[in-house]
Amino acid sequence: MSFKELCCKLGTELDNEFIRLRADQAELGQQLTERINGVANHVKTLDAKVTKLDAKIDTKFEEIDARFESIDARFESIDARFESVDAKFESMDAKFTTKFNELQGNQSEMMNILIDIQRKVSAN
Repeated sequence: MSFKELCCKLGTELDNEFIRLRADQAELGQQLTERINGVANHVKTLDAKVTKLDAKIDTKFEEIDARFESIDARFESIDARFESVDAKFESMDAKFTTKFNELQGNQSEMMNILIDIQRKVSAN
C-alpha cells in the first residue's frame, strides 16, 4: 500500500469518524431538545396548576377577610352592648349609693331619736 493510498484511507476514516461524531452530536442535541421541551411542557402544566391554586387561595383569603370583618362587626356590637350595660350598672350603683347613704342617715337620725327618748325616760 502506497503512502498516497494510506493517506486517502486515513482521510476517509477520519472523515467517517467526524461524520459519526457529528451525527452523534446531532442525535444528542435532538434528545436534549426533546427533554428540554418535555420539561418546558411540565413547567407550563405546573404553572397553570399553580395559577389555578393561587386563584383559589385568593378567593379563600377574600372569604376569610369577609368573615373577619363580620366577626369584627359582631365584636363591636357586643362591645357597645357591654358599654351600655356598664353605664346602666354605674347609674344603678350611683342610685344605690345615694339610697344607701340616705338610709344610713335615716338610721342615724332614728338612733339619735331613740337615744334621746331613752335619756328622757331615764331622766324621768
